[in-house]
Amino acid sequence: MLLGGVVIGSTVEAAYYALVNEYHFISTRKTPLMFYKRLDISLFGKPNASEVWTKINTMLGLLSKRIPTKPNTSIRVTDQQIKITSDNITFKYDFDKLFVFDPSGVQLDNEIKHAKEKTFIVLDDFELSVLGPKRYTLPPITGSQGLCKELHFYSSDRVDGADYITDCVVESELTMDQLKSFDYSDSIVRFLVKRHLTSINVNGRLMKHYKNGSPKYRKPNVVHVKRLLQEKDNNIYKDTEHVRFMDLSLGEIIEQSTKR
Repeated sequence: MLLGGVVIGSTVEAAYYALVNEYHFISTRKTPLMFYKRLDISLFGKPNASEVWTKINTMLGLLSKRIPTKPNTSIRVTDQQIKITSDNITFKYDFDKLFVFDPSGVQLDNEIKHAKEKTFIVLDDFELSVLGPKRYTLPPITGSQGLCKELHFYSSDRVDGADYITDCVVESELTMDQLKSFDYSDSIVRFLVKRHLTSINVNGRLMKHYKNGSPKYRKPNVVHVKRLLQEKDNNIYKDTEHVRFMDLSLGEIIEQSTKR
């Protein structure tokens, strides 16, 4: 199948670039775009990246511009052809121009200009209970690096009718060696969640008071549910005549689109 322009990526910027330029789009996203991600510029009146991502992908699908992939999909680019393999079935797409916003999980023949160690975006999901009084908001962790760089609380539909906090998710960025180390395991992340709860005075359920008046609490229960990984290719690749590597903000994409 012959395509004109194709965009590969895992971000709102990549999907939006495909939409405004009427290119085909191939998503490399293996994990969900999380609810706490915010855009620098609102699109379609929405600042939430996950909502905008869903809307753009729906629009691309309706325009027959979205090339479907699965979590187990492999993508290889050779010359001017993209090979997408899922469940032992390979689809081949010839292209004129390819714009790569995120090379993660894509096999490329392009020369590497600057080699950098790959990392992994790690999402650890936890169920929370015995927090004491129902909590509707709790302070997150943001702006950190490495292990537990972000922690966000949310209300899960696993508890029928709950409009209060029932779960939390922790985002980390780790190397392969760190992933193999117990010091960066979900057990350590669980400890960090419990420590954060203590630091924001979430002590659990009040059981009684001792004779000296100090309270006794049943401590919060923190249960690890799952760990999701998204590989991040940090190499800097050289452009070719037909393959370009992109690093544009939403503002830059909007500015370019208005000049045409």
